[in-house]
Amino acid sequence: MADKTDIQTTLKERFAQLPKVVQNAITSADVRKRMRELADTHKLHLDQWETLENEVMMTLFGVLPIDELRANIQKEVGVPEEIAKELTENISKIVFEPIREELERELEHPDAKAAAVSGVEGMRTQALASEAIPAAPPVLPATPPAESPAGKIARAPVSESYKAGETSAARKSVHDDPYRELPQ
Repeated sequence: MADKTDIQTTLKERFAQLPKVVQNAITSADVRKRMRELADTHKLHLDQWETLENEVMMTLFGVLPIDELRANIQKEVGVPEEIAKELTENISKIVFEPIREELERELEHPDAKAAAVSGVEGMRTQALASEAIPAAPPVLPATPPAESPAGKIARAPVSESYKAGETSAARKSVHDDPYRELPQ
């Protein structure tokens, strides 16, 4: 059990040292979802998919070197060399390239690509930038609320056939009961 605790402690320390972009990629549900789609595409079993995900995560943490990822996938996941190559290429596209691009943007690298923005998000940003946000209208004194009525509410007279504790079905006379219809 001590080994598991040591590994968890080491991984937490490594995680804290990673750039924010890499931390976001590790915790991202989107990366996991796309990795799962990749595993489904290549018809990997659950244990193979978990092993593949572990290999990628260990590479992201810097525990395993990235240039050994293909060999590790082939060996640990137990897939043929050509499938390991395809998996590595796809992982590079869906995991490592977005991280690399985001790091380049953060470091303002001259070759950095602009962040991908959907058409709707771009239009939203443009509309918000072009619209002047109107200032809130000044607070004007309000009219005080009307006084509550002081009179009492008049109740309808109680039915003569009503007796406390008696059910309405047991009453013989229902002629003045507003909730009962007369039998026909």
